[in-house]
Amino acid sequence: MNRILCLLFSAAVLLGLQGCTRNAPKGDVIAAIGNYSLYRDDFMSELSLYPPAYREEFSKEQILNEIIQKKVLLLEAQRLGLDKDPQFMKMIERFWEQSLLRSLLEMKSREILSSIPETDKDRNLEASEKMRKWVEELEKSTPVTINKEVLQKIDLK
Repeated sequence: MNRILCLLFSAAVLLGLQGCTRNAPKGDVIAAIGNYSLYRDDFMSELSLYPPAYREEFSKEQILNEIIQKKVLLLEAQRLGLDKDPQFMKMIERFWEQSLLRSLLEMKSREILSSIPETDKDRNLEASEKMRKWVEELEKSTPVTINKEVLQKIDLK
């Protein structure tokens, strides 16, 4: 199941890179990099990832050159099939899992904190306790089967 999600995520990323070339008007192309077209919206999205101080120090042409260099390297990685490498896919899967966990925990944390008055002096302690109980409830309601025979064969050293 995780491998399927990982493959779907990777496919979405790759389609996103190529999908941009089909939907935007031709007049918005800032640069053509191999068979990839960089549109104004793509440039603005990338630009937003740069800190304001960086954007003030460097010209848009310099930043565009950095983006182009990154796209050239990405295209080469794809050409070499690195995007299909099992180790790469495992890294994507781990990144996806960690990002999903972070999103879930941030969402639940906001929900819990919003239910506790800000004036409560033990707010953080109470929130931690509610979070712990929530996780316990999830664990209790999720069926888990452990194959002890396989587990015993694993050597951690």
